[in-house]
Amino acid sequence: MIKRRAIFKGFVLMGMIVFLLPSVCLSSDDQAEDLFPEMEGWELNVGDKVYTPDNLWDIINGAADSYLSYDFQKLYTARYSNNQDGQMRVYIFEHSTPTNTFGIYSQERSSDYEFVNTGAQGFKSSESYYFITGPYYVQINANEADLSDSMEELAQRMDEEHSGKGKLPAELNLFPKKGKLKNSEKYIANNFLGYSYLHSAFIADYEQGGESFQIFLISPENKQETEEILNKYLDFVEFPEDKRDKNQYSIEDPYNGSILLYKSGKYLCGIMGTDENTKEQYLGMLKDQLE
Repeated sequence: MIKRRAIFKGFVLMGMIVFLLPSVCLSSDDQAEDLFPEMEGWELNVGDKVYTPDNLWDIINGAADSYLSYDFQKLYTARYSNNQDGQMRVYIFEHSTPTNTFGIYSQERSSDYEFVNTGAQGFKSSESYYFITGPYYVQINANEADLSDSMEELAQRMDEEHSGKGKLPAELNLFPKKGKLKNSEKYIANNFLGYSYLHSAFIADYEQGGESFQIFLISPENKQETEEILNKYLDFVEFPEDKRDKNQYSIEDPYNGSILLYKSGKYLCGIMGTDENTKEQYLGMLKDQLE
């Protein structure tokens, strides 16, 4: 079930494989072998088949729904082995867009992780190294803590294969920097704030004067869609129709509290979880960013 294409010179195939690639695969993909670079001193075993939305549950079971919500496309797998029983297992999750890739990645990162500059961004521990590049979310796991240098070398070589694609979504640059908690931004793919018509949104956490709050940014394809989303939301909170000729609205959401909404071009922004003075202060910053 596994193809061997790069064999360390003099390597003696181990009789016992510590890390086993999953054996339940249902489809093949010629692209798989091109995604994994060879490493001197390591035998590379590329899974000859890939996972799709139809069988992702076979490998990550309970986590599959989260990946599918970000339009997961394919999962490629491989294993690197050296002659000292070292093993690195690699998973490459491919999503439909870099934004969706950032979305699932943002759900799994925490602001207190040790971050790396590989690809658009990544984080690592002694036995793992995760990063995103283009439409790919790459996860490398080792069976020994002293393989951290090898994981980093592998990650950087994989990133080089996708040179120029390692950028975070441009919408993140629109968030005001003051008070924003580093690496707190997330991308919610569906049902933002619990409403299907709000579709997707970027959201970031802020702190000011000991108070925590959030700013979100909805970025539809065009102004017309933004108007439709806004009007559905204003209908829901029963905002008077004869007062909808502005770009700025203070609403009371029965489930999410008071929110200051602001429309600019195709963007719909919101500030929530703080007092009115802070909302106005950050609205000014948002306007500077958007206009």
